[in-house]
Amino acid sequence: MIVFAMYRNNQRSMAMRNLVAFLILILASSLAHAQTAQGVADVKGTRVNLDARASVEVDNDVMRATLFAEMEESDPTRLADKVNRATNDALKLARGFTGVRARTSGYTTYPVIDKEKIARWRSRSEISIEGEDFRRMAEALGKLQAIMRLGAVEFSVSAAARAKAEEALTQTAIAEFLRKAELVSKGFKGTGFNVLDASVSTDAGFIPPRPMMVKSMSAAESVAVPEIQGGTSRVAVSVTGTILIPR
Repeated sequence: MIVFAMYRNNQRSMAMRNLVAFLILILASSLAHAQTAQGVADVKGTRVNLDARASVEVDNDVMRATLFAEMEESDPTRLADKVNRATNDALKLARGFTGVRARTSGYTTYPVIDKEKIARWRSRSEISIEGEDFRRMAEALGKLQAIMRLGAVEFSVSAAARAKAEEALTQTAIAEFLRKAELVSKGFKGTGFNVLDASVSTDAGFIPPRPMMVKSMSAAESVAVPEIQGGTSRVAVSVTGTILIPR
């Protein structure tokens, strides 16, 4: 009985210590918050919201293309075999080009209804190829168009090139923000300024898919290699924030 009582007393003591520590932590946090709020309220001056932006055109160094095979058959099994063969052949051909990455990107099958009955079945299979070597990509497209039809081509900036551009643009945007802040401070007859808060954001321009119309062809036909021009994308960095001009 004495041991049990001692155990219960130890438990109560530990719980009390934890409660006291928790209350002290809350009190300290509340005091810190109150002091911060009081400090902000005590600052006198003119608050001004500013923004600055820096951007540059970066050469697109990644090319992506979508190709598809679309067929119809009355027998869904025979249709699936034809579409699958075309898809597999296209993937195997694309992966034979060094530096060209290929993957399936879509597959749909649905019935074609005529007079409230299933007249036939239609399937569409898509593959996507991607690479940084535009010449190899163009050669791959020239060969692949004998198996599948070209849907769209799009270009973008690689992650490495974008990061390099954004690194330089960030410094430029910050410098522009500070230049504007100094200009505004002088306009308000201030002797200086303090940056209260600021945020940096990035965005990259997007080149929409470029559809390329091609005629239907058989595997025996020869397809000319398309001319590829990747163009550029605009990469930008923005800085927004608030300054305080003391008075």
